[in-house]
Amino acid sequence: MPDSVPSPAGTPRLTEPVATFFAATAVASLCYWLGTTVPLIGANLHGIIAIVFLYAPAAAAHLFGRPFDYREAGLRAFPLLPNLAVAGLAILATWPLFFGGFLLFYNVSCGPGGANLLGSWSEVFAPACAHFTGLAGAHLRLPENFLLLAASQVIAIALPEEFFFRGYLLGRFEDRWPSRRRLWGAPVGRALLASSVLFALGHVLVDFDPLRLVVFFPALVFGWMRARTGSLLAGALFHALCNLLSDVLYASFFR
Repeated sequence: MPDSVPSPAGTPRLTEPVATFFAATAVASLCYWLGTTVPLIGANLHGIIAIVFLYAPAAAAHLFGRPFDYREAGLRAFPLLPNLAVAGLAILATWPLFFGGFLLFYNVSCGPGGANLLGSWSEVFAPACAHFTGLAGAHLRLPENFLLLAASQVIAIALPEEFFFRGYLLGRFEDRWPSRRRLWGAPVGRALLASSVLFALGHVLVDFDPLRLVVFFPALVFGWMRARTGSLLAGALFHALCNLLSDVLYASFFR
């Protein structure tokens, strides 16, 4: 029976978005592990996953008999100025904290007492710590092929992920759990939390790295941006720029 049949209370069921999440994540994980042995898949991994994230919602909606519209899911640039303003304010508010946290974490983790602090995790960070220069030895460097990397971050990573998690999943969860609270002009609630949990879980299920659970916290910001502007533009820009910031920091602080 199609998932469009509402529950007795008249609210849509969650079968479609949850099933779509696990199916898309399974395909992404399969491609990731195949890419470790099949060079063609590995070289085009982000593009393959982007296609899955961009087309899975429409396919699932057709399969379950529910309406779905790309523009209503936020795949539009307008309103342009509010989107740019929200992205800019997010950068001003979070990047100094991220930069300070980055330095603090590696200075402590790679310092004399880092092994005792991290315990068994010290082996994970040992290869990176061997190349960490600290603030005194850092030099601002851009990663190789920076422009290509930037385009890839926007087109193949940030936009597809924002569309799938904030455009599709967040929207479906809002249908089920309408947000009644507002935070700085944006409706927030259970739907934002649920989509952020799945964003973090999806990252872990692809490569089985538990450290990737930390993306839960930026997912809350991305979801707030989607709710505040009605568009994916601010979140996609901020998402891509944050990834690029990480790349620049690693290029600058690691030999």
